[in-house]
Amino acid sequence: MRIDLKVVQLLCSRLCHDLAGSVGAVNAGLELLEEAGAKNGGANGNDALALVARSAKQTARRLGFYRMAFGFGAGRGRVGGGDAVGDESLAKARDLAAALLDDGRINLNWPEDPELPADKQLGASGVKLLLNLILLGVDCLPRGGGLGVHFADLADGVGMAVVASGPGARLKGEYLTVMTRDVPADALTAYNVQAHFAWLLAEDLGAAIEIPETAGDEVRLAALVPTGRAE
Repeated sequence: MRIDLKVVQLLCSRLCHDLAGSVGAVNAGLELLEEAGAKNGGANGNDALALVARSAKQTARRLGFYRMAFGFGAGRGRVGGGDAVGDESLAKARDLAAALLDDGRINLNWPEDPELPADKQLGASGVKLLLNLILLGVDCLPRGGGLGVHFADLADGVGMAVVASGPGARLKGEYLTVMTRDVPADALTAYNVQAHFAWLLAEDLGAAIEIPETAGDEVRLAALVPTGRAE
């Protein structure tokens, strides 16, 4: 896969932006602890400690999700094959997604993983694509809602779908603009670059992200990973 340097830089900017809030909250909590310590603790100290613990946990969960969604080599192997790491990668992805959405704003509905035949594997790249579709689904829900993850064993490969449903659910137009290879340099931003990265992942797998027409307050993101391409 060939990725432009600007894509890498913007993706790093996006990740740093997403992590800055929770890291800043940890720092703010530590400052409150210092102030509480100077005033001999008390309720303020307990509140500050709770803020630090909550923010640190949120940061760790985001880092774990981002490592698997964007990191090279994370979760290598195949699901359904003989590699133990690969066997666990889809289950690990579900755990990471559940942890990312643990604040309750978006309810995750991810049923049991599919039992794929030996000739149909959803490997590391396929799992990365799925996690990126989940991130797009989260961005489609400005006021929260539900996020469903579904699989299908199809004749040509493994189908996956992420369904975002909730008040005002929609995929922003600027995301659609960059979900192609030939994107003007000035069209990519730290805000929409993840949508472009998801499209690149799909292309590398020989897949395509489909966004079929749906009823109001629902967005469906689907992809078919061809058999033998999910390495």
